[in-house]
Amino acid sequence: MNRSILGKYFFKELLISTLGNTFVLTCILLYGNLQKHGDLLIQSFTFSPTSFVELIGYLIPYSLSMGLPFGFALAILFSLGRMASQGEIVALNSHGVGLLQWALPVFFLAFCLSIVSTFAQVDWAPKNRTLFDARQKEIVWSNLNHLLLQKGQVEFEVDSKGATPGLEGIGQLADEGISKISISVGKIQSDVWKNVRIVMKQDDGAISSVLHAGEATTTRSDDQRNLILNLTDVDVEPGFSEERKSNNRSSFFVSFRKWKYPIVINLFSSHQTLKNTWKRMGLLELITVLGETKDTATKKEVKTIISKGFALGLSPFFLCFFLLPIASQKGKRETMINMTCGIFVCLGYFGLGQLSFNLLSNLSFAYFGWWIPNLVSLLLGLIFIKRLLMVGN
Repeated sequence: MNRSILGKYFFKELLISTLGNTFVLTCILLYGNLQKHGDLLIQSFTFSPTSFVELIGYLIPYSLSMGLPFGFALAILFSLGRMASQGEIVALNSHGVGLLQWALPVFFLAFCLSIVSTFAQVDWAPKNRTLFDARQKEIVWSNLNHLLLQKGQVEFEVDSKGATPGLEGIGQLADEGISKISISVGKIQSDVWKNVRIVMKQDDGAISSVLHAGEATTTRSDDQRNLILNLTDVDVEPGFSEERKSNNRSSFFVSFRKWKYPIVINLFSSHQTLKNTWKRMGLLELITVLGETKDTATKKEVKTIISKGFALGLSPFFLCFFLLPIASQKGKRETMINMTCGIFVCLGYFGLGQLSFNLLSNLSFAYFGWWIPNLVSLLLGLIFIKRLLMVGN
C-alpha cells in the first residue's frame, strides 16, 4: 500500500473537516462578540460601511484563535470516527499499516495548526483588539456630532461616586449621586457647541440637576476615551427629585460666566484596567513588561496571560494524543454523536483549565494551571496509544 497516498488522504480529510468546523465555530464566536458591540457597529455602519467591515475584521482573529483548536478536535472525531465506523482503520491494520504510520499526518497537521493557533492567541488577536479599540474611539468621536444632530441628545454613564478624575465639576452641582448624564445641543460648529443642555440623573432616573451653557468648546483626552467640555455662560438649576422634595430642601439657581473646571465625560461605559491593557499587548510587548516591572503581582498576571495563550494555542497538538486513539476505536458513523462528544471534550478541556488555574491562583506558579489540560490529554493519550499498540501486536 502506497504510504504517501495514504498520508495525503488522512491529511486532506482532516484539513477539510478542520477548515469547515473552524469556519462555523469562528462565526459563532464572532457573532457573540458582535452582540457585545451592537450599538457601536450600528453607528459605524451609519458612519461608513467600510468602518463596519473593518471593525468586524479586527474581531475575527480572537474568534479564530478559539475556533481553530476546537475545530480541529471536532475534525478528528468526525473524520476518524467515520473511518473507524466504516472499518477503514481495521482494514489498514489488517494490511500491516499500524497506528503510528497512519497517524503521522494527523500529528503533523496538529503541529502546523498549533503554530497558527499560538500565533493568533499570543500576538495576532491581542494586537487586532487594540486596533479595534482605537477604531472604536475614532468612530464614536467622529460620530458624536452626527448623533447629537440626528437624535437630539446622547446619554452617558458616569461614576456615581464622582471618583473618576475630572468629574468633580459635575459632582459639585448637586448633593445627590449622579449615575447618568444626557447632553443636547442647539447648534454645532465643528468643535464648538451652542446652547448646550446637560441633564444629570440619579440611579432611579430622577433628575438631579440641569446645566445650561451658551457655549461649550469640545476636546478629547490623549487616549481618546474622554470628552472634555469647557463651558461658558452657564446656568445651573436643581432637578425635581423626590428626596429633595421630602427633605424640604431649598432650590437654587446660579449663573457663571465660565465654568471653573472642565467637565470630563467617559465616552465608553467600561473602564480600561491594567489587566485589560495587558491582554491587548502582543507577545514581545508582554515580554518587555515582564522584564521591566519589579511588581510581583504584575509579573504573575503577565505570566498568566502568556502561559494561557501558549497553552490554548498548542492545544491541538496535545488534544491529538487523546482524541486520536478514542476516535479510531470508539468512533461512530452518526455525525451528531461525534459532535456531542467533541463538544464535551472541548468544554471539559476549558473547564479543567479554568478550575486548575483557580485552584492554583494563590500560588506563585498559578499560570501553570492552564497547562494541566494539555498534560492530562498527553498522559491519557500515551496510555491509550500504548494499549492499542499492545493489542495490535
